[in-house]
Amino acid sequence: MKRIINIFCVAAALTAGLWSCQQKEEGPLETVDLRYRCESSYELDAIGAKSFSILVASSKDWTVTSAHPDWCIITQEEGVASDPDLLRVGQAEATLIRVQYYDNIYLDDRDDIITIESAGIMAKKVSVHQKGIAFLTIPEEDLDQEVAKAGGEHVVHILSNQKWSVKVTDGDWISISEGATGEGEGSVTLTAVENPLELRYAQATVYDRHDKAAAYIQFTQDGVQLVPASTELRAGFDQLSGELDIVSNTRWVVRKASDSDTWFTLENASGSGNGKVTISLTKNEGTSLRSAQIIITNVIQHEGDAQVEKEITIKQAYEIVPVRTLADGSEGANWKADQSNAAGIVYNKDLGGVYFPAPSRWNRSMDFGTYTFRWSSISPGARVRHWFCFSDGVEIKADLRPASAKVSFDFNADGSGISAKPSVDAYADVDFTQPVELTYKFDPSGAQHCHVTFLVNGMEAGSFDSSPEVLYTVTWGAKINMYFGVYEEGEGSSAVLEWYEYTAPVNWDE
Repeated sequence: MKRIINIFCVAAALTAGLWSCQQKEEGPLETVDLRYRCESSYELDAIGAKSFSILVASSKDWTVTSAHPDWCIITQEEGVASDPDLLRVGQAEATLIRVQYYDNIYLDDRDDIITIESAGIMAKKVSVHQKGIAFLTIPEEDLDQEVAKAGGEHVVHILSNQKWSVKVTDGDWISISEGATGEGEGSVTLTAVENPLELRYAQATVYDRHDKAAAYIQFTQDGVQLVPASTELRAGFDQLSGELDIVSNTRWVVRKASDSDTWFTLENASGSGNGKVTISLTKNEGTSLRSAQIIITNVIQHEGDAQVEKEITIKQAYEIVPVRTLADGSEGANWKADQSNAAGIVYNKDLGGVYFPAPSRWNRSMDFGTYTFRWSSISPGARVRHWFCFSDGVEIKADLRPASAKVSFDFNADGSGISAKPSVDAYADVDFTQPVELTYKFDPSGAQHCHVTFLVNGMEAGSFDSSPEVLYTVTWGAKINMYFGVYEEGEGSSAVLEWYEYTAPVNWDE
């Protein structure tokens, strides 16, 4: 972004933002009003670099110089002072300087510093980086190498005008048999050994003359592919089903490690290629976590095929009794109140809870877990809002709206655009003349993310699964910054919070 900088310096004192401001040994105090417009730095091509401009005006004579005048041309390196009074009101004529660089015919990049100075005051240093002509590339078709199960030689072509080297940086089944170093255009030959086991990967790295990585060559050798999406599945105590995705290039079967594990069944215990295993569970009526293992193996189809076996652990939580907190006269001290009617939030014994006039709300940081809130005396024009806020701007929101007899749901994804919003329909036909209980229920989805269920008066109103693509910071155990309160959609809007319940998450490592 371009900018105009005004440097005003009294020689008797240092001024913030200047490199130096020196007092003369004799004579009266001097001031310098130096103004310039340019970027802080420039990146230029090696050949045919575009010129750039610097605009300068000062109350004293000024200079613009290059640290490398042998390959930099500045159209005007010095100028005379402008009228200080005109300069202060922006009417002084500024000098437009063009800066041009010769072609860099050398391999290495080079750097220059342009210095803008007036009356001995070094006001600005501009960094200029010009690329060299060195290049080192690999044809796109050589970057990903498919290796046969039997192994063999693979040639990678190198396009370059400098010295280079190649090393195997991942994988012990491939080696360089010819051309580990070279200069200019050339090639390297790598030899892979036979693969009797699973599909496997390797990588070779190409380095430039400064031993800096310039390209990566990926090798994938054919073999049995049997990759479960996770090695651990987690389920809530009353979660009755779960799924496990499998990436494969062969036929496979799934079995229990122990037939004594009767609390779950495998609905589709075989498949071919990419597929999904569905697991049906019974409710865990016990008081401890239960776990079991399932085994996925490939089906041997030809003599000499490798037998691959993958073990997945299934864990199911137990029911944790929720802790209820009454919204009484002491609860307000645990929350921060805001909005314009925050002072009106009071405990009302006759109403059986904390009275919220619109607009007012509470907020605080809360532990991860399942929450239920009970609201009553919701006036027809009120809108009760809840926010569950996670990191990176991700939010889960719910609205209780008597005017439409609905509970609706909304979401904010992160600002970077990485995360998408789920789609959850509004839950209709809610009787707001009676107390309403809103629940945010968190169950595990995989080993990290969450299956989030909204319940209204104990009935499911909608759900979604967080993931690396959907509300990605809604992860198991994440801190929640919680807000809730009452907003106005009609006159005299208010509501009463009677209590809320918290159900702690399961310790999956116990």
